[in-house]
Formats: sequence, structure tokens, C-alpha cells
Amino acid sequence: MRTLHFALLILATALAHHLKAQKTVSFTGGARSVVSNNRLHTIDSIPDTTTVPRNTNGYALIDLGVNIRPNKSTEILGMFRIRNQYGGFWGAGVSFDVRQLWLKGIVANAVRYQLGDLNLKQTPFTLYNHHADRPDSMPDVFLLQQRIVDYERFYSRNTWRQQGLQADFGLNFAKYLKELDFSGYLTRLRASNFSDIPDRLMGGATVQMVQSKHLALSWNGFSVFDVRGTATDTNRLDNRVQTASITYTTSLGESALLIKGESGTGRLAFAQNGALVTLSDYFIYLSGQWQLPFKHLSLEAGYMNIGPDFRSIGAQSKDINYQTSGGLFNRYANGNSVRSAALLDLLGNEQSYQTSVSSNLLPAAQVFNAVLPYGTATFNRLGGFGGLRYVHPAGISFDLKHHQLREIRGQGTLALKTMQQSKANLLLDVAKMAGLKRSSRLRLGLEQQRVNRESAIAFEQVNFRRMRISAGAEVEVFKKIDLMFGFLQQQSKGQDFIAERDEYTRVRFLNRTSYLNKQQLLAAGIRCRFEGNTYFTAFYQKQVNKKPADGNPDYRIEQFSLIYNMSF
Repeated sequence: MRTLHFALLILATALAHHLKAQKTVSFTGGARSVVSNNRLHTIDSIPDTTTVPRNTNGYALIDLGVNIRPNKSTEILGMFRIRNQYGGFWGAGVSFDVRQLWLKGIVANAVRYQLGDLNLKQTPFTLYNHHADRPDSMPDVFLLQQRIVDYERFYSRNTWRQQGLQADFGLNFAKYLKELDFSGYLTRLRASNFSDIPDRLMGGATVQMVQSKHLALSWNGFSVFDVRGTATDTNRLDNRVQTASITYTTSLGESALLIKGESGTGRLAFAQNGALVTLSDYFIYLSGQWQLPFKHLSLEAGYMNIGPDFRSIGAQSKDINYQTSGGLFNRYANGNSVRSAALLDLLGNEQSYQTSVSSNLLPAAQVFNAVLPYGTATFNRLGGFGGLRYVHPAGISFDLKHHQLREIRGQGTLALKTMQQSKANLLLDVAKMAGLKRSSRLRLGLEQQRVNRESAIAFEQVNFRRMRISAGAEVEVFKKIDLMFGFLQQQSKGQDFIAERDEYTRVRFLNRTSYLNKQQLLAAGIRCRFEGNTYFTAFYQKQVNKKPADGNPDYRIEQFSLIYNMSF
């Protein structure tokens, strides 16, 4: 048997070498090993004697992808994963999975297609992963775990991972038009159980007309629908969104002007027991950017009007589900308290993050985002925004953005909320500014949100504040060896209402909630960089949560982690 295995290994190696020599097969993938030691401190008048205060966990995995090009028009990728949970002996903790599988090619040298796993994105109001709750301008020490989440959940430039078919083609013209591009996709969100659950599909299409290098127009269609006849139940969901968008660029002397706009309608219909529930509305979004290249400055101003009944499953799906387990120390305080998501979970708990869009409107977390919890596509918002960005070749980068918004329709009252959001981020490339050979960067960030509502009825009044401060530094002390530091603090205080919604996304009940929460996350680590995207890092984090919004006791979590990551 050993001889047979050895012979097969030699044959497979020779075949792979032969195919690789012909440039028809290549290998891709990566490996990662993570070990973390965690400790929980419950800060309560009642001693916590039942919660296990320490745990150590980790895993090692290898992703091996085989990229096959049987001809010039076809490409196939199959990626397999071998994962071993630390503590699983004799194969008990080992799992084998297919991580990716897709086929793409070109038909008649004109139509491109892809079957299998797809990374899809359209516009911010049709299909788009907004990552609305993530802090901006994060120091590298906090990005270590966030990049693992992105890799595990296939997050790439605001895309959603789906499975299905995608195709696109284009036409070029000699006069009047530069090109006309068509693209479309069809995926499956849910399979039928051949009883009371029908097949649920998601599809979309975009037709873009590029008139010149200055002007481009497009029509975008998006739909999620249940397929008739795939279940005995007559309940059905249907969400259809149609939008038109424009991009216009022009020169104004030595500066440049970029205008972007999108407008459209959304309709959500749900048939249940013979009754039809329908929500439909429109939206308008317009922004202009004025680029001043010689002053390294760009200005932005815009207007948004997103109707209260505008629904788009693809654009209003949250990447994180706060109803899932906290992952680390789910229960504490003698098992009486369920730990809600904190900054540590927001950055690194991959179990709470979604791979695909959600047909239901997932609840928002006001402590993380009370103004635009569903990103740019957040419904019931009217107002304007503006900002500036300064990027200097000497190594200084600064950006500022402010939203001034209000509700279009009151929630449970005729009184309307007003909302403000301000963000400021600064990046200093100290090495470039001082002419140093080794890299050295400093990051600072500030974000503030305010929500107010004035009413003659005291119970209806809203006064909510949230402040987030971040700071970090990365210093290359030796060649490819970096010291990293990070600080993140968030304070939430005041009163607001949390909306409970039914399956049609309509408000069912409003819960008044008071906040006096302070979270602080500190981190420090060292990273050794090798060739390519391979590195080893050791870092320490401490999360302190005082007066959690869920009313549970204060706590502190300390975490020491080792991560080895390799890509090839």
C-alpha cells in the first residue's frame, strides 16, 4: 500500500509539473494559524463564580486552489480547505471543505460568463455591501483580525458572495457613442424544501452607455423573488428595484469636476394567506466633487432623499448580525447575562458576519451607528452632506465629511428626528515627511453622531450622542519588523428608540432605550513581514465595557494572539 501511495504521488507530481510547464495549471491559496489566550474579568458587586474566566483556542488551515486553463477561452478554479481546530487529536478536529468553485470563460470572443461562486456588486441602492458600522481609518493592529473576517466572508470592495451565473458583453461604436455595456446575474438565495418554503432567487442587470470620457449613463435593475410552483405554500416575497445613474466629469481650468447621481424606485411585496402587503417608495442621491490638484484639495457636496418605504434587500443587508452569539465569552455574571457585541467583536468576530444578503431587515445597533445604519441606502433620510479631502505628496492626508439629515416620516409620532454625523481622519507618513528609510505612520480619527427629537410629550423626546476616537501608530524598528499600537474609544449617552419590525419590515413596536456606555479597546503588537503577503504577528488587546447598553454588568476582556498568515 505504501508503494502504491508513493507511486501515485510521483505520478501526480509529474502530471502537475507537466501541466504547469504548459501554463495550463497554476496553484493559488494560502495558510493561516491563529492561537489566542483570552481572559474575562466581570466587574460586579456579585462575584462571578461560575463563568470560566480563561480559555485558549485556535486553529490552523490551508487553502489550496487549482487554477486550470484548458484553452484560451476557459478558466476553472477549485479551492479546497483543510482546517484543524487546536485540541482535535487523531483527525477528530479536522474538516475538509470546498471553499471556492467557479468556471469562467468567453463565448464567441464576445460574451464573458462565470458559473459558480460570484463576487457581485452593482450600485449603492441595488446590490452593495456598505460595511456601515465599521470604524474608519483603523490602525494596522486592529486590521489584523478585520482582514481575516474579510477573507473568510469574501468581502472585496463592497461585494457580496453569491452562487449562480453572471454574464456581460459590450459594443463599441465609431460615432456618437463610445461603448454600450450589458451585464447581468442570477443567483439562488434559498432552496425549496418542497413543502412550505419556495425557491428564492436574486437577479440583476445593468445597461451602461458610455457617451465619452466625460459622460456615462446607466440603468440598473435588481430583484429578489420567490419562484411560483416550487412549494405548496402560496406565501411569496418580491422585491424589485429600478434605478438610473449618471457620471459626468469635466475640466474647470486646472481643476476637475465630478458629478454622480442615482435615482429610482423600490417595491417590496409579501403575499401571505391571500393578503398582499406592499411597500414602495423612491430615492434621489446626488453628489459633486471638485478636484483642485495643485492645492492637493478636493471638495464634496451632495443631497440625499431616501423614502421611508424604500426597500432594497441587496443594498440594505447588513454585513453583521447582532442577533448572533458574541463568540467570545457569550455568557458571564454567573451565566445570567448574555454579552452583546462590543468593539472587540465588531473588529474580529467572524461568526457574527454574513456571507450573503439577508431577505429580512436585520436590526441595527445604535451604539455603533444611529444615523446611517444601512449605509447610504438607509431609508427615511432627507438632507445634505459635504466634505473635503487633502492629500499632499509630502505624506499628509486628511479628510472630513459631515451629514446633516432628518426623518421624512416620524416613527410612532408626528415629530421628526434630526441627525448629524461628522467624521475626520488624519494620516501622517512620518517616514516620508522626515526622509527616513524605514516606514513610520501615525493615524488619528474622530467620529461623532447626534440624534435629537423635540416634542411636547416628554416621553417622545430623543437626545442621543455617540463619540468615537481612534489613534494608532506603525513603526518599522528593523527591516520588515514593525511595532504597532492602537487605541479606540467609544462613548454613547442619551435616550433613543429601537424599532422592532415584522417580516414585512414595518415597525411593530418602539422600545425606549437609555445609554451611558463607554467602551475602550487598547492594542499593541509586533509584526514580522516576509515575502509577499506573508507575516507573523503577536499582539495584545484589552477591551473594557462600562455600563453596556443591554444593562448587564461591566466587564473587561484581555486577549493575547499569535497569527501566522501566508498567501501564494
